[in-house]
Amino acid sequence: MFLLQVVYCGELIAPAPAWVSYVPQARIVGPTVRSLPTRLEDGRRVDPGTLERLCRELPDQPRMLILNYSNNPTGTTSSPAELAALAAIASRAGVIILSDEICGELCYTGAHSSVATLYPEGTILSNGLSKWCGAGGWRLGTFVFPSSLRWLLDAMAVVASETYTTTSAPIQYAAVKAFRGDSQRALPVESASHPRGARPRERGETASGRAAARGARGGGFYLFPDLGQHRAALSHRGILTASALTTRLLEETGVAVLPGSAFGQDESELSVRIAHVDFDGLRALAALGREAPD
Repeated sequence: MFLLQVVYCGELIAPAPAWVSYVPQARIVGPTVRSLPTRLEDGRRVDPGTLERLCRELPDQPRMLILNYSNNPTGTTSSPAELAALAAIASRAGVIILSDEICGELCYTGAHSSVATLYPEGTILSNGLSKWCGAGGWRLGTFVFPSSLRWLLDAMAVVASETYTTTSAPIQYAAVKAFRGDSQRALPVESASHPRGARPRERGETASGRAAARGARGGGFYLFPDLGQHRAALSHRGILTASALTTRLLEETGVAVLPGSAFGQDESELSVRIAHVDFDGLRALAALGREAPD
């Protein structure tokens, strides 16, 4: 993604909140970064009307929208209707969409839809192994370009050839197994109707329900609750910002979460990102009824 921003000359549109690397990478390279605000009432999803209003400003300005779903940090995803509306606006305005779908296969219902099917000529599809394979740290990413954006792919390939060489051999071997779909090797999250797929869904629903019962709003694979309802009580304890809240949580309870400000939110918003995942591979294999490796 960083190399794509190196070669693309245009404005980057990043919804807020957004994954922590999007905006800093763009600022290193130097293009204009436009924040696209989202609302808690809309599940923090990108509102098509907001995108359309932004595109009306300087309509000839080249733009790229980063669209991440299922979303990190909010845990929400976009419906086919929402994606269709976004695709129509992007197509009319000539906006390139970088569709980061690395968490797409973690959709609990198994009904993930890609905007690339609705706007194929203007969508770059980004994915990778680490999330859907439960392979945290195994960083092999993939980009799929449409033929209409071959000029951008070629430019990125030139810069890539001067930036890195290859992926490590162990990750390549793991990727071969994963992409072949060998059910005895790869362990993707399956549909909610399958017992193994139900586990992460139930964990997410439980965590989200508990948060909501305490006045925190949010949900999904990740949680991004807003604790604004508790502002007065937290203020009495000297907690006025999201960073202060996460520091006190760690010091007093041993629970580590990230402040909303790490994802582009204002420090005064008492939002935090919670991940309810456990990458303990031995326990995961035991839970699946499989023999743990030596």
